[in-house]
Amino acid sequence: MTKRTKFSQALYEFDAFLETQKNLSPRTRQAYRYDIDRFADFWLQRHGKEASVVYLDAVSMDDIKFYLEHLRMDLQYRSTTLSRTIASIRIFFEFCVVERFLESSPATHLHNPKNPRRLPIFLIESELKRLFQAPTLDENAQEEGHSKIYPHLVKRDYAILVTLGFTGLRLSELVGLNLRDCDLESQAARVLGKGSKERIVPLNEIVIHAIRDWLVSRAWVCAEGEQAVFVNKFGRRISTRGVEQLVEKHVQSAGIEKDKISPHKLRHTFATLLHMNDVDIVEIQALLGHSSITSTQIYTHVSSSRLKKAVKKLEDI
Repeated sequence: MTKRTKFSQALYEFDAFLETQKNLSPRTRQAYRYDIDRFADFWLQRHGKEASVVYLDAVSMDDIKFYLEHLRMDLQYRSTTLSRTIASIRIFFEFCVVERFLESSPATHLHNPKNPRRLPIFLIESELKRLFQAPTLDENAQEEGHSKIYPHLVKRDYAILVTLGFTGLRLSELVGLNLRDCDLESQAARVLGKGSKERIVPLNEIVIHAIRDWLVSRAWVCAEGEQAVFVNKFGRRISTRGVEQLVEKHVQSAGIEKDKISPHKLRHTFATLLHMNDVDIVEIQALLGHSSITSTQIYTHVSSSRLKKAVKKLEDI
């Protein structure tokens, strides 16, 4: 027996479910809510209803399809954005069925649009090296009369860049890294990934030396009791936006002209370089913390030079 439930009440309980049961971040929950709120607003406008009187069982599959067609045709949504919207709506109504707010989901038979396959943007080795050198170049520029740069932040920025480039950490994972998570003697870090899943990430010598060097300076500037490995100029845990800004700044200093090189693009770079150095796809999956190998398979693209070499080998047959 289902209980007739208002749309607004179901959405409130869905958000609580994502937080307490799924342990999703506020940012991810906000994305789900944004998608469903927009659908609800469209439905209300189309049917001339007030939100306070709308019940879940008034929503049909035709309503959802009409909304998706509006996004595709009128708003020119890309297939990737449509897929995310469909996923949000489908998960919401599945939750409503489980909670017995509905007998069945009106989103059961929705299908995702086909996504055009796009290769991830990444840096080649020479660009990555230039990026790593950028904090030092900025420090030298300061000596020539340019804008003030805090000397200890040069070491921090370098440590952040090499950690991103040589571990493939997600931005949230890097920001959430605490001192107790880094075992420099064992050359590994414990990382809390998506869904609160822990994994151990190996650290190479470059990352270890960079973090050790930074920790010496950190001790002088860090706020009392702060456990974060990477902090801002005030000694508190650095924000995700703070990391994004420093990556953007050093990409520009390094003269790298590729668009939108972000911390996530450094994760792409890490995975791509592993693949190009013949690391098995399953091992790359483990290093990145992907729950499904499908997410990792995008890195199985190869450079045109490697393809040419592969074809060249056929001459010896």
